[in-house]
Amino acid sequence: MNLKQIVFNKLLPKLYKFYLSVNTKQTPLYIREDENALLLAPHADDESIGAGGTLALYHNNFDVICLTNGIKGLKNLSPEEAQKVRGEEFLNAMQIAGVRSAKVLNIPDRDVIAGYDKLAEVDISNYDYIFMPNLIDTHKDHKSVAILVKKLLENKVHKDSIQLVFYEVWSTLAIPNRVVNITDTVQVKAKMLEAHKSQMELRNYLPASIGLSQYRGLIPNVPNAEAFLALDEKTFKNLVKEIYI
Repeated sequence: MNLKQIVFNKLLPKLYKFYLSVNTKQTPLYIREDENALLLAPHADDESIGAGGTLALYHNNFDVICLTNGIKGLKNLSPEEAQKVRGEEFLNAMQIAGVRSAKVLNIPDRDVIAGYDKLAEVDISNYDYIFMPNLIDTHKDHKSVAILVKKLLENKVHKDSIQLVFYEVWSTLAIPNRVVNITDTVQVKAKMLEAHKSQMELRNYLPASIGLSQYRGLIPNVPNAEAFLALDEKTFKNLVKEIYI
């Protein structure tokens, strides 16, 4: 069975069944002052592309973790140099956003799926939200995060009310159900993207990222927004199991 057959015969029917089972009405996502959020970025810059405006808006609520060392994102540099550059760019972007904390786990680039042991060292007991890339993103590292988070929830103490939230990087969400108005922080998002200078030189995705925020602002009728798919724990686990496990 080729990739097209897998997508149309297996993946799409499962997604269709899933979307019939959840509330897909798009509503605002508000994070209260007393709530805590963790964002997992497979690579340095994913966080700024998918949720930069949200991070800047709710900076006091967020801890951000970059999972990989990023060494395959700069082929003109040695692995050591690439890791240093990518790590510094990530931390600079997070400083611009003003998030509560930021760190890099240095899991080997393009092998996130093998990084559970490092991720398992993270204490998730106090989080109300965990943000991660779209479950069916085209990049294998992005897809892997949801699989690791499912395992994390099965093995680590966490709140029963935790929300699992998908954000958009290289693949848009089919039917997002939550939206954040980032009109007041869209310029901060742009500066965060620009902080990833090495990646922007390879591919200038700033106009596309801001353009997507303008498109996502159409339904809530605001100039700029970021869209998400937020799920409860049971629905999240069932979705990951149906598609990948």
